[in-house]
Amino acid sequence: MAISTTVIPSSQPKLGIKQETTFGTLLDTDGTDATNYRLLPQVQATKPTFNIFRESRLLSGRGTARNAADTVITNKNGTVTCPFDFLATPELLLEHLAMVTNTYNADGSDVYTVEVDGSNNASSIGGSISSGVPHTVNLAYRPAASEGIVIPGCTVSDLNLSCDYGADGGNLRMSGNYFSGFPVTYASSGTGCLHEVNLTGTFAVPDEGTHINMGTLSTKQLEVDGANQDMILKSWNMNISNGVTRVGSDSKGNAEAYAFPEYVVTGNVVVKYDGEFSMSAADNVVQSFLDGNTCGLALKFGDGTVSSAGEVNILAEVQYTGDPTQDMSEQGIFWNIPFECVVNSSTEALKISMFSDTALASM
Repeated sequence: MAISTTVIPSSQPKLGIKQETTFGTLLDTDGTDATNYRLLPQVQATKPTFNIFRESRLLSGRGTARNAADTVITNKNGTVTCPFDFLATPELLLEHLAMVTNTYNADGSDVYTVEVDGSNNASSIGGSISSGVPHTVNLAYRPAASEGIVIPGCTVSDLNLSCDYGADGGNLRMSGNYFSGFPVTYASSGTGCLHEVNLTGTFAVPDEGTHINMGTLSTKQLEVDGANQDMILKSWNMNISNGVTRVGSDSKGNAEAYAFPEYVVTGNVVVKYDGEFSMSAADNVVQSFLDGNTCGLALKFGDGTVSSAGEVNILAEVQYTGDPTQDMSEQGIFWNIPFECVVNSSTEALKISMFSDTALASM
């Protein structure tokens, strides 16, 4: 057979998500309808990875080389993961925050809030979904015609938010991983994923005209001893994870539910080294971290009212988690200050309010 000289461009694959109404259920069991899958704005769409069990065994009495017939392999009870990485837009940011925190509240017209507080975050998912929460999606990957993959029961296991004046024009970048406990192929009924499907129809392109930019930060503060200290930021990042794990196994080997045992939020701010951010004064922010105090972190994109597209308020209670290191460049000396978000009395570990003209249930 002659070789093919056709080259598939790395920009050709599509990766999209579409909200489920029942946990782990395919929205289209034929895999022929890609209509209204939200096309993710990735530079390169990555194929999902099926994490299946394989064990190559050297059995006693069979010689000193492993025999192919003795290998054990199964996709039952496994998982599927898929990375994502793109610039944040209001709709996609809201949807992914809702998936990783398993919270969602409407706080007024087009204003929505997610939080990590240790009590309102769902500890499990299974069954029907009301008003889009907890939020799971079908994930569709289409590298070429008739080679598509559809995976139900996808949630976000971890989400990283990052902003750097020196990267992406200062726009907020979001990255992380999708997780599913449905690796076994669908067969006429029940649960499962699809392989080698066409996925015809039009993927929906989400609004990409609005980004969230560091240049709109009106508030950049750390609160110490009741006083808010303004800071000059070079960059910041925050990672939210939920430890998602599959629970149980149905008759096909797919998950029956997911558990979220612990929500962890960590991050880092890169702050200009000056009199307020030093190791000398008794009341400076760095010393407060070293003393183990809890500080309030406030980052507000826009005027703080969260009343138009691109506006986001991030409020967190943080504790220092390591010795600050110095970031030295032509811009001067900055501190790398690592932190963990923690619940402090009645204050949430993390609260993010944002504007979106699309509600979660409509995504």
